[in-house]
Amino acid sequence: MANDLFQKVAYIGLLQPDGTMMLNVPLYVKVSELNKSGMTETQEKVISRISEIMIKRYEKQLSEYFASLKEKSKKEQL
Repeated sequence: MANDLFQKVAYIGLLQPDGTMMLNVPLYVKVSELNKSGMTETQEKVISRISEIMIKRYEKQLSEYFASLKEKSKKEQL
């Protein structure tokens, strides 16, 4: 285990019951052979795909959050 290498690929945001941010938890991928960029070619592909998925998910969450703020603001103005 002492020689194992890990690469951070994303963060998962944990929410409190009221919807506020509680904690960010990093996600890691175990890597074995390192190339110039610090990973194998397969691991680079996997990390790239995971990153794409996480970015899309966070974009969706942010869009929903800002839409809810906008809706709340409209209701408060009425």
